[in-house]
Amino acid sequence: MLDRFMERLAACEGLEDAFGALIKASHELGFDACSYTDLTLLARPWLHGERMRPTFGLPEEWGIRYAEKAYHTIDPILLTCRASGASLVWSDIEARGNLKRPQKRFMREAAEFGLREGLSFTIGRGQPEMIAVAYVSGEERRISQRDALTARSVATIFHLVYDQLAGPQLPVMEECRPVLSDRELQCLEWVCRGKSSWAIAEILGLRPKTIDHYLANASRKLETGSRVTAAVRAVQLGLIQP
Repeated sequence: MLDRFMERLAACEGLEDAFGALIKASHELGFDACSYTDLTLLARPWLHGERMRPTFGLPEEWGIRYAEKAYHTIDPILLTCRASGASLVWSDIEARGNLKRPQKRFMREAAEFGLREGLSFTIGRGQPEMIAVAYVSGEERRISQRDALTARSVATIFHLVYDQLAGPQLPVMEECRPVLSDRELQCLEWVCRGKSSWAIAEILGLRPKTIDHYLANASRKLETGSRVTAAVRAVQLGLIQP
């Protein structure tokens, strides 16, 4: 199986071909999908799913949601893999029974997107090189030690080839703009006009606490410390009109 995979990689002419070879290898191992994600993308929560499409490899809606909700901060699989560097079968961590409530909710949500079992690990032991790899199955299945070892070998080989192909083609990070929801943008526009949370809530027919939530999310995505600086930043980026 590894020989076939290496032959496919050798024939690849670009990133799309290489990633297709990785997906095919994951299918041969009995998985439905495989993701290969640069953690520098996940560490920048304003990056939209499009930035991850060449490497994420899982359902597009899940990739967008994962990035927008900054799930990398609570994902128990990713956090455990980053800490240990070892391969981890998803059901094993659930069986330990020590997940926090947001993490349990995260696992249930992932299952709703068809991500019910998997094998995850990281490649590289530090930032910014660390890559997260996940082989995913939509159904419960047994993942043997041999499967885990083969899957990791495939991903490591792919990583070396991907690194060579992607180097000169990676988009410039500074060119990426945060992606805010319509509500977040609306709230920032009213902040620009000097409105308080209470006033914005009256205008939009929402609760003040909901407005605070939207503005806090916007500030986080824009990497600012307050709603006012977030509004200024949004204007500078052309996201809203003052």
